[in-house]
Amino acid sequence: MVQDLSEMQANLTTWIQAKMPKARNVSISNLRKPGMGLSSETYLFDLNWEDAGQPKSMGVVLRAAPRSRGVFPEYDLALQFNVMKILKENTDVPVAEMLWLQEGPSVIGVPFFLMKKLEGDVPQDYPSYHGTGMYFDATPEMRRKIFWGSLEAMGKVHKLDWRRLGLDFVGAPGPGTDPVDRQLAYWERHLNWTKDSPEETHPTMEATVAWLKKNSYVPERVTLCWGDGRIGNTLYSRPDRNVLAIMDWEMAFIGDPEADLVWFFTIDKALSKGYGLPPLEGTPTAEEIVRRYEELTGWRAKNLFYNEVFTTFRYGMTVIASLKNMRSRGIPIPDEMILNNFSTQHLSKLLGLPSPGPDPYAEEKVDINQLTVTVQFHFTGPGGYDCYLLSDKGKVSRHQGCVENPSCAIKVALADWKAIQSGQLNRLEAWSTGRFVTEGDHGLLSLLEDAIARYGSAE
Repeated sequence: MVQDLSEMQANLTTWIQAKMPKARNVSISNLRKPGMGLSSETYLFDLNWEDAGQPKSMGVVLRAAPRSRGVFPEYDLALQFNVMKILKENTDVPVAEMLWLQEGPSVIGVPFFLMKKLEGDVPQDYPSYHGTGMYFDATPEMRRKIFWGSLEAMGKVHKLDWRRLGLDFVGAPGPGTDPVDRQLAYWERHLNWTKDSPEETHPTMEATVAWLKKNSYVPERVTLCWGDGRIGNTLYSRPDRNVLAIMDWEMAFIGDPEADLVWFFTIDKALSKGYGLPPLEGTPTAEEIVRRYEELTGWRAKNLFYNEVFTTFRYGMTVIASLKNMRSRGIPIPDEMILNNFSTQHLSKLLGLPSPGPDPYAEEKVDINQLTVTVQFHFTGPGGYDCYLLSDKGKVSRHQGCVENPSCAIKVALADWKAIQSGQLNRLEAWSTGRFVTEGDHGLLSLLEDAIARYGSAE
């Protein structure tokens, strides 16, 4: 299995040269792994060649199946590649240009595909875009534009004639409740797949599956669904924030488009309330999103509650699978996080189920300017040391050494922290691989994101 970047670069160069037989002096430069996402692996590089004696170059994105256990039972990269290729070549849905697909592991150790790189920005999940980044920095008016642009692109997907486009391979459902039932069957299998033993139980999730089966319905319409439609999977141009591409089609399916609609606003709730953050000013409410979608499509949403339950269950399964993966890498993930999280808490309220534990999301958002908070840093490795930040009612100061009973703590190698601060290492990648460890109140960490960036320097 190829993991060394130099070996990967050599193998990719040879493979691409075969795809471009008329090109001369094909080479790859600046191959790097930004660490985006918890499922598929992503690499970026520059492709260089000569065409009729003229130098050419192009930015390329490589999406590969995970090299170890992923978030999903299987990764159908061919399905993702072919969906986006069809959309790019036959519709006005904004997606990236697909280049080539490699379905076997012979080149880099896992299947992968290449697509043309577009220059833009994506609202990040970790840290949440409600606490930092391009969405946080936008005006309220621009935030609404960001949401409406992504929603409009999703509406275009739902309006497509998927049969005419030849998208039956995504999984054409049968009549009646089958479009809903086949999705439920997949996610029930996903639940069982995440279990480490037949004896393992997930009371909230299992009760939810039973409720979903009992209350299945016949959808009014069946369309191509993005599957993971949200602003966090949308690439926006600079500086006007128009939609350049909607990305990440690994959860695509043929089914009720209301599933996409509800996913769109429920995941935003998880990335605000689930982090202890209020939605930023300008963020549309769920009701506004539904109303705008109905205006865009001319359809009326009729099964919102069922799809909110199903969406919360689906999202919870991706969270559980991600936590299980981190545990398998040696990261200490307690059972409490797996059984008691945003999804299980929300499901228990929606369905009147027993609470999975103390509700960390019940309290209203606190004002950081009214609190005294300490953030302990443990910088390890060569040159490592301890320091902590004190935020006293909004006034932040930095101190050497350790503080007793910090509100939250960060443990990271000094070299990795410098790489995170410079942008060379993606924090999500560092966190998901155990190189960036956080303890304590994660909501406070999100609220203090700017202060940590300013005062948590490794100097």
